[in-house]
This record gives sequence, C-alpha cells and structure tokens, in this order.
Amino acid sequence: MTRYADPRSCPDCGATLPADPLACPVCALPLQGPLAVALFGTLSQANRLLEQLRASAAATPSFASPLPAPAAAMPAPGAPVAAAAPRRTGLRGASVPSVLLGLGALCLLVAAVTFLAVAWSWLGAGGRTGVLVALTLTAAGLGVWLAGRGLRAAAESLTLVSLGLLALDTVGADSADWLGQLSPSGLVCLVGGTLLAGSLALALFPHRLLTPQAVAALGLWILAAGASGLTTHEQAVRVLAVLAFAGLAAFGRRRGLAALPWLALLGAAGWWIAVVMFALADAADHATVRALWLEGHGLGMFAASALLLLPIPFAGRRTLVPQACGAAAAALLTVTVALPGTDEGATLLATVSLALLLLWSGASLVVPGRWRAVTLAPLALSAAPVAVVAAALLLQASANALAVGEPFTRSVGVRLPDVSAFAEPALLVPCVVGLLLAAATVDPAHGRDALPAAAALAGLAATATLALGPGPLWTVVAASSLVAAGLVADALRRSDRTGSVEATAGGLVGSAAVTIALPSAVLTTLTAALLVLGAAVVAARGRFPGARVAAWSVLPLATAGLIWSAAEVAGVDPAYRAAPVLLVVAMLAILRPRDEVELSAAVAALVAAGAAVPAAADPTTSLAVHLTLAGALVSAGALVNPSRRHLAWLGGALLAAATWVRLAELGVHAPEAYTLPSAVALLLVGLRHLRRHPAASTVTALGPGLALATTPSLLWVLAGDPVSARALLLGLGCLALVLVGTRLRWHAPLVAGTSAGTLLVLRELAPYAAATPQWILIGLAGTLLTVVGVTWESRMLEVRHAAAYLGRLR
Repeated sequence: MTRYADPRSCPDCGATLPADPLACPVCALPLQGPLAVALFGTLSQANRLLEQLRASAAATPSFASPLPAPAAAMPAPGAPVAAAAPRRTGLRGASVPSVLLGLGALCLLVAAVTFLAVAWSWLGAGGRTGVLVALTLTAAGLGVWLAGRGLRAAAESLTLVSLGLLALDTVGADSADWLGQLSPSGLVCLVGGTLLAGSLALALFPHRLLTPQAVAALGLWILAAGASGLTTHEQAVRVLAVLAFAGLAAFGRRRGLAALPWLALLGAAGWWIAVVMFALADAADHATVRALWLEGHGLGMFAASALLLLPIPFAGRRTLVPQACGAAAAALLTVTVALPGTDEGATLLATVSLALLLLWSGASLVVPGRWRAVTLAPLALSAAPVAVVAAALLLQASANALAVGEPFTRSVGVRLPDVSAFAEPALLVPCVVGLLLAAATVDPAHGRDALPAAAALAGLAATATLALGPGPLWTVVAASSLVAAGLVADALRRSDRTGSVEATAGGLVGSAAVTIALPSAVLTTLTAALLVLGAAVVAARGRFPGARVAAWSVLPLATAGLIWSAAEVAGVDPAYRAAPVLLVVAMLAILRPRDEVELSAAVAALVAAGAAVPAAADPTTSLAVHLTLAGALVSAGALVNPSRRHLAWLGGALLAAATWVRLAELGVHAPEAYTLPSAVALLLVGLRHLRRHPAASTVTALGPGLALATTPSLLWVLAGDPVSARALLLGLGCLALVLVGTRLRWHAPLVAGTSAGTLLVLRELAPYAAATPQWILIGLAGTLLTVVGVTWESRMLEVRHAAAYLGRLR
C-alpha cells in the first residue's frame, strides 16, 4: 500500500531526509514550522482516506460500477507514494506544545520568585522596579502578540506568566514599603484587586484567551477574602462578594467571554453558601421574634433569599432557571419566617407555618402560568411542620381515647382522661383544613370530587379535638359515627370507584368508633348497631360493586360485635355468646356465598369462639361443641350452594376435629379412634367418585383416605413398641392394600401399602440389627455391593418391566 506522509522522504522531491532535518538537502524545502506541520497532517489524512478507499473497493462486488474519483482526491503526478501510516501511539502531537509551554511558564514563575527573593537585596529601587515591570509588560505583550498570530497555547502560557509576575510585583512593592504598612489582609486584598484589574485588561483584547478569565475570577475571590479580614462586618463583605461575582458574570456575558460567566457563577455560589451558613447559624442562635425582626438577626437570611434572584435577569425566557431561583428564594424566606417557632413551642410553630401555608396556597391560585411552580417549594416547606403537629395531635388523641378502660368495665357516662396536649388542641382542625386547601391548590382539577373526603377528614379532626379533652367518651363515639354515616350516605349515591373508597373508609371509621366505645357495653352496642345498619344499607343498595364488596366485608364482623355486646348488656354468660355469633355469620355466608363474606365470617367466628371457650366451665366440651357447630354450618353451606362444594372437606375436618376433642375428653388416646372414622368416610367418598368417574386417578380419589388410615398408626408404631397388636394389624392392613392394588391395578393402595409396610418391616428389624456384631454388617455390606455390581445390567431390565407394569395401573 502507498504512503503520502513519509517522514523519511521529502514531500516535494522525494529525496531521502536525514534525522530531524530543518530543510530538504536537495530542494531546500523548509520542514519546520506551522506550515510544515499542517502539510504533514494533510498527507496523513490522505493516507487514511486511501486506506478506507481500498477497503471499500475490496468489499464492492465485481459487477458493481466503480465511481470515478474526484480530481482533487487523486495524487498529483510524481507525488511520493508509500505504505499506510502506522497507527499513532503515545502522546498526541498537539499535546506536546501544551506540555512544553506549561513547564516553561512554571519555570519562568519560579525564576521570578527566586529573583524576588535573592536579587532584591542588591538591586536598587530603580533596577528592581524596571526589571519587574519590564518582565511583566514583556510577557503580557508577547502573550497578546502570539494570540494574534494564532499560537493560543503559547499566548495562554505567557499571559499566565505575566499575571503571575503582576502578583509578584505587588508583593515586591509591599516588601519595599512603597505601599505603606499594609496588614496581611490588606496585602491579600491588594493582590486580588491587581490580578482582577490586569486580567480584565487582558480579557478586553479580541483574542478571548481563557487564562485572563480564570485569573479574573480567582482575583475577585482573593479580593473578597482579603476584604473580609479588614472589617468586622464579614457578612456584608460576603454579600458584596456575591454581587461582585454577579457583576463579573454580566461583564463576561456582555463581552462575549465564554468561560468568565460560568467561573463567576461558581464563585458567586461559593460565597452565597457562606452567606447562608453564617446567616442560618446567627438566626438559629437568636430564634425569637424579637431577635430576628427587631434586633436584625434575620437580615442575613433575607439577604441570602434576595441574592438567589440574581440569575433571573441573565437567564433565557425558555429555561426553568427563573422559576427555580424564585422557588429557592421563596423557600429560604419561608424557613426564615418560621424559624422562631422552633424555640417557642409547637403551638407557635404550627401557627406560623399554617399562616405561611395559607399564604402560599393563595399565591398559587393567583400566580399565572409557569410561575405557579415558584410557590410549590415554599408551600411544601410550610406544610411539613403543620403535618407533623397534626399527626402528633391525632396520635395523642387516639391514645387518649383508647386509655379509658378495659372492655365492658365502665358506664355509659365515662369521661376521657385529662392529658397535656403536644400543642394547642384547637389548632388540629385548622391544620387539617389548611393541608386540605393546599392539596386542592396543587391539584385543583379533582377538588370537587374530593370534597366528601375532605369533609370527612375535617370531621375526624374535630373528633380528635374532642378526644384531647376530659369530656364524655360518648361525644367522641357519636362524632366518629356521624363521620362514618356521612361517608356511607355519600357512597350510596355514587356509581363510580369513589363510592367504593368512601364505603371502605366509612367502615373503617365505624369500626374505629366501635373500638373507642369498648369500655362501655351500652355504647358498644349502639355503635355496632349503627355500623351494622350502614353496612346492610350499602350492601343492599350500593350502586357501585366495589362499595357492596366493602359493605359485605364489614357486615359479618359488625354483626358479631353487635351480638356479643348486646349479650353483655343482657348479662349472658360469655361461654354461651359464641354460638349465636356462629349461627348468624354462617347464615350470612350461606345467603351470600362470596369470598369476602366467608372470610369475614370465618374471622368473626374464630374470634368469638376464641373468647367463649376459655370462659366456659369445661373448655374441652365447649371446644367440641363449637367445632361441631362450625363443621355442621360449613357442611350446610357446601350442600346449599353448588359453587361451595369444595368447602365440604373443611366441614368434614371440623366435625372430625370435634370428634377427636370429644374422644380425648373421654380418655381415648389411641389415634385410630380419631382417624379411622374420618378415613372410612374419605374412602367411601373416594370409591363413589371412582364409580362415577372410572377414568379418574386413584391417587386423587383414595390417597387422602389411605394416608389418614395408615399414617397415624405407623407413626405410633415407629415411636413406640414395634412388637404389638397395633403393629400386627397395621402389617396385615398394608398386606391387604398391596394385594388389592395388585389385583385391581390401582396405584394408590399399592403405593400406600408398600410404603407403610416397608417402614414397618424396617422398624421391626431395627432392634436385631443393633445387636448384630459390626463385622457381620460390614461383610453384608460388601457382599451386597458385589452382588449389585454384578447383576446391575440384569436388574435394569427388571426395573423397565416394573415401570411398564406401574404405568398400566390407574
């Protein structure tokens, strides 16, 4: 492959070149300088294009018509050709001058510092001044001249040298006492100002060098740092520094300097952070209304908020910068206004935050268009303390309402305990209403649909306010019931998903009212009756299916609570209260065979039986009675409703459990007395199923009954004496199952009999195996392994035959 860029030959005459030539020895073509470098780069690009062209020609099919190459892309006659340029490795050629110039600038600055430290003592004042000024002006002039020649890297380096010399000039002048007795802070301030002025002067040239822009931002930072040490009003200096950086950014933008605005913005952000930190610390140390607003300790926070608005004039209209700056300023101002409440109690904090919340909510309604986003951040900050105080009061009210006494131990006129509230209880309703208004302003489109929910929340807040005082318990119960009734009433008229939500919420509030009323049996009965009435009305007349589902979920539990509390009022023994509960909730489940009703009924029955059985004089008999009643009711539901046939298994299990409990009470401890009746019933059902469905699997039909018939007795034998009548009878039964399974080709009896019989035989062998000498066991094991190894192949054939036989079984 040919090559155009060959460093070993002249690009004009093709003569061989010596190492590192200044010019061609034959044609005297200059080979150093910017033009030579540009020519070599162009020839290298030609090499790459030629390589790509050859690759594309190799990939083109032979029948494709090649396009003629442009004349400008073809090499000139007599031009040198060579192989393609090798892949470039190592440092890029464009980086070499940058590295060299950077090192050169560093060396010049070190030399200047050395000169200032060593030669300052033996040069006169004129000589010192002339040398430093000459070096500074020379470096600056050369930098500007090189920038005009297009050598930006050299211009940047020499400009940096000139600015560094300018800083050394200032330090040297101070060392010579030309500037009077300057303090260290004053010298720092003077150096920063000198660098700022010199950098801005160089930045005015049309070459737009980056070094003067960076040094200008650095110089202003040094100037501000020195100025902060000259005065006790450091916060004022920080504010002025932010403003100065903003002005520097405006200057850079006006002059078309690309880097200066961003560098100035970075510097302004740093000084603004310092303003906020010191202002926040000062305000937190004086977090009182008098100290902040009358003594002026909050002015720093106001200044920090105002400084956040500085980027707005420089931002474009289509960006979000103005909105973000406005939101940040408003948020910081909100924190400042609410700060006194952190030291003066939760009541003042909630009051101030609520006022700010209402203020920003109103502003959100009147601010137009995109500027509504400005109000969201301060609105959220205002809502946070309000929500915390409201939540704390709600939790305290709930705890106070539940601390009246044990269930059914107080009269109907019992009063709530007197507690010290976390904040003023009267603030709870305004806080909740304020949060609701704020939510409505954020999402006004759904405000009308959320009115019932908002009213319910306000009603709950009013109820909780009652619970924070030492008033009668019935007032809290009545208020909660009214809220639940309102939700239920609104749910009845709705035909959308909101009705389901309201019905669920009404059930939850009503259940909470029943829980609060538990200390008084009369209050509990009345509240439970209202809950049952509301659930029944929604279940019967609800327009949305989800609302009816919620009502049916609550109805069995509410009915159970009503029956129990009414029995308490009537003086019925707790041991006899679960039976009517089971009857009523079971009737509801039978009349309405739905999952939510059955689950609720099961929970109600379990809770009622769990409370009644321990209260009985004979808990075992009571448990057997309740299990029998539950099993009969479940079985009845399975018989009445065809869709609930699968519950017959549960009913049978409950009845079997009742039998087992009764047998245990009578002193019967053998497992067969408990398991065999149920096993026989399951086997009869399974046989009937096989008769009606001849193709059904025996494992599904007979497996549960066979497992129940064999497993308990087998476990009893394995854990007890293997030589017993039970073991004998179990072995005979397993043999009978194997024979029946083999004769009828039924899988379930064969597997059940084989499994149980094998375990039984091994258990019979265990005592004798333990008494056998170990060497005999080892010999038997070796023999067994040998036999298995020899007869492996023949036994595999037998396994195949056995598998085929089992596959024909049902």
